[in-house]
Amino acid sequence: MTNPGRINRSAGFTIIEVMITLVITMVLVLGSVKFLMSARKSNQVQMALSGLSVSGRFGLDQVTRDIRMSGFRASDWTLGPLTDVLTAIDEVSADGGDSLTVVYEGRRDCTFSLAPGGLVTNVYQVVDGALTCNGQPVTGGIQEMQIYFGEDTDNNRVANRWLPPGTAGLDMSRVVSVRVHLLARTNGPVVSSGPQAYYFNNAMQAAVDDGQIRREYSVTVAMRNPT
Repeated sequence: MTNPGRINRSAGFTIIEVMITLVITMVLVLGSVKFLMSARKSNQVQMALSGLSVSGRFGLDQVTRDIRMSGFRASDWTLGPLTDVLTAIDEVSADGGDSLTVVYEGRRDCTFSLAPGGLVTNVYQVVDGALTCNGQPVTGGIQEMQIYFGEDTDNNRVANRWLPPGTAGLDMSRVVSVRVHLLARTNGPVVSSGPQAYYFNNAMQAAVDDGQIRREYSVTVAMRNPT
C-alpha cells in the first residue's frame, strides 16, 4: 500500500547545482582555449625562429663560398694574381649595412650570367629586407650585413686585428680572413610582449617595439687566396 502521508519527488538537479556545473564547465572551456592559444602562439614563435635560422645560415653559406673563392685563378698564372679580389663599402645604406664585392676566375656569376672575360664579380648587399647578389635575392628575412676584415700585422697568417671597411690604415694586402655578420628578422609581427632588444655587431642594440624577432648569425672565413 502507498503511504498517503508520503510525497513523491522527481529526481533531478537544483538550480544551484546547474549553475555550479555551468561555472565549472566555463572555467574548463576558457582554460582549454587559453592553453590552445598559448600553444598556437608558441608554435608561431618556434616556426619564426626556424625561419630566421634558415635565412641566416643560408645567406652565410652563400657569402662564405664566394669569399673562399676570392682571388682564385685556375689558368695562366703567368698573368699574376688577381687584384682587388675582395672589397667592401661600409654602411651602403642606413638600413642594409655594408656591401661586399668578390672577384675570382669563373664562367658564371651568382645570377648564372656569363662572366665577362672569365672573371666573376659578385656584389652582396641587403636590399628591401633580402640579402642580394648582383641585384638578385639570395635569401629573404635579412635586415642588415656587417663586414670586418682580419688583418695580419706580423706575417704569421693569423688576424691580429679586425677592422670595418674603409678604416684608416687598413692594409688589404695583409687581410687573411673575413668576418660576416647577418641580422635576420621575421617578416611580420610575431610577439606582443613589448619592445624586443637584440644583439648585433658586437653590441646589444636598442629595443624595437614592432613585434618582430631579430637574431644575429655570423661566420669567420679564412681566405684561400690572399689579396
